[in-house]
Amino acid sequence: MTEQAIIKQIGKPAEIDFRKPKAVGSAGFYLKSFKAKNPESENLNLDSKCNFEKRTGGLLLRANYSNKLTAIPIPKESLIEITITRGKETIDPFFLSPMWILLKLRVSKLYARYFRFRLHEYSIDQMELNIKTTDYEMDLIANGYLFERQLNFFENLNFGNKLKIDDR
Repeated sequence: MTEQAIIKQIGKPAEIDFRKPKAVGSAGFYLKSFKAKNPESENLNLDSKCNFEKRTGGLLLRANYSNKLTAIPIPKESLIEITITRGKETIDPFFLSPMWILLKLRVSKLYARYFRFRLHEYSIDQMELNIKTTDYEMDLIANGYLFERQLNFFENLNFGNKLKIDDR
């Protein structure tokens, strides 16, 4: 799909406001399922590396599978629902470890998790993203550590009640 065709469907890339910077692109996801409602529409390979770009009229999904690049425009009007699900967290610091001390001092677990000594002190499962549009339905996964950043990106899209958050 050419850049002109994409601009015609979902507009130009979002402008960056340097006084109040907001993310204009998501981090990487991996595609786990993709269903197109029209048989002649674009089809994506499973396990494609995907990311989203904020556009003035919607989102642009960019997928890469074995260096084959695919772009799928998602207009705001066709978007039905975005569901983002946090992975299950396990927090088990041992007595007097740096992470244990920080948690006792009421430091956020988002910062304290980087001060663990052993892998079993903190772990988080992968996050999941489900997007339903009038033309497509897709499930994607990403590293659970990226949840807050991804949530911030999708909240800044201002899609209102189309965004659902499952914070387990």
